[in-house]
Amino acid sequence: MKKVVFVLDGVVGRVFLSSVLEKYFSNNLYIVIVKDSAMIPEKFPSSFSFHNFDPTSQYHLTQVFDEHRSLDLSDVFVIMEDALQAGAVFKIVRKICKEARIVTLSSIGDESLQRDDHAIFLDDAKIIAGQFISRLPNVPIIPRGFGLGQGEIMEVGVPFGSVFAYRHIGSIQQKNYKIVGIYRNNEFLLSTFSLVIQPQDVVLVAGDPKTLRNIYKQIKSDIGQFPSPFGRDIYVYVDMLAQDSSAIMRDITQAIYLHSLIRSTKLFIIVLNPADFATIYEIKELCKQDSSIMLKFDYANTSFIERLDADRTKKIGLIIVGAELFAKRSHRKALYRTATPVLKTAAFPLDQCKQSLVIINEEMNAGENISSVIFDIAIQMNIDIHAYDFEPDGRHQDAIIKDYEALGRSFGKKVIVTKTTTKNPIFYLQELKEPVLHFLPFEQCIARSRAFAFFSTKAERLSLLLNTHPQMLIPIGSH
Repeated sequence: MKKVVFVLDGVVGRVFLSSVLEKYFSNNLYIVIVKDSAMIPEKFPSSFSFHNFDPTSQYHLTQVFDEHRSLDLSDVFVIMEDALQAGAVFKIVRKICKEARIVTLSSIGDESLQRDDHAIFLDDAKIIAGQFISRLPNVPIIPRGFGLGQGEIMEVGVPFGSVFAYRHIGSIQQKNYKIVGIYRNNEFLLSTFSLVIQPQDVVLVAGDPKTLRNIYKQIKSDIGQFPSPFGRDIYVYVDMLAQDSSAIMRDITQAIYLHSLIRSTKLFIIVLNPADFATIYEIKELCKQDSSIMLKFDYANTSFIERLDADRTKKIGLIIVGAELFAKRSHRKALYRTATPVLKTAAFPLDQCKQSLVIINEEMNAGENISSVIFDIAIQMNIDIHAYDFEPDGRHQDAIIKDYEALGRSFGKKVIVTKTTTKNPIFYLQELKEPVLHFLPFEQCIARSRAFAFFSTKAERLSLLLNTHPQMLIPIGSH
């Protein structure tokens, strides 16, 4: 996990902080130092910590850096209105951190500082001028100002451990975007089917801006980091009015089990309408041994939807609910709106699953993140992946299957493939005696009424009728 420090004040610092809070990358830890306490938002994700003091104080600045010294310091951003104060902060930071990259404005005044090899100085006048130039007609433009200027072309560095590393470009599903080429050793290599992406390559991609934002997260995310990039924490919701004691303990024990396996930072257990003192005591006893488990009893008669809407601003990485809560259509719609993976618990316990099942469908082309997230979870849980391709007309999803097989070879994970024209996957699931973790895309149809789900031809809607195997629903795009 990288540590990024922001030293901010003024209008530019405020706008920068607002943008980062909206689009931050969960794998990082952000330490924000501000002079004005009014810049600290009322709500912010757990990846952020705020400090309010004069950053020109070497004593206070050193204390903050020492507090987080156990983490890998990546970058320090100094955005301050007063150039002299920014220069003073620059010198203090460089004294504390010899190798950190410092990003600031070129107007800090002291020319000697600009000879720093580990610093980047941004010329605000050139940035503004570049934005105007990019909008002049018939003028060649650089990639930063390309086209609509909405991010339809992007350069992304490929880190070690990325799901894109060591893969042929032709083996990657590219829906609504294309890999144009890669930069390697100061050379540009035009994309070909057989070209293999290496760690530390820079990939040039073009396509739909929303899709590219998702692709950026996927390329930057290491396998074995889930629930990142969705968030860092797990939230499990139980309701003593809607669930009996056994269902509540089932959800909590399965949440604790999953929390022990994956790279979540904290597990938040939210108990709605607490009324059963025996169950409350049992929950407390179960959770008291682990300091990373946060137990919250909501005595305010808050509904599940109200509580979920209040928590969603915290960038949750995974939501866990029981079938009893998931059954209500209004609850499913609220869960769908979060654009967060959801684990629905079931009769079969999660800790008995030795295999996972993915029912392949054409819509999965829309969500490149589906396969990478599935592999991430399967690797952390040490379970095999079974890709089930049911096509009555025999036109199987060969491109998606190849994507799974390529990922399996890259990460040494066993992938079992079943292609069938006769065995409906829902009937297959009903007949299974051994528990499996059922992966499926969290499509909008799942949020619709269950009344006519039986008549649907979509496996995702039919899956609403199943409560035997635990189900992991993964969002396939921005809602």
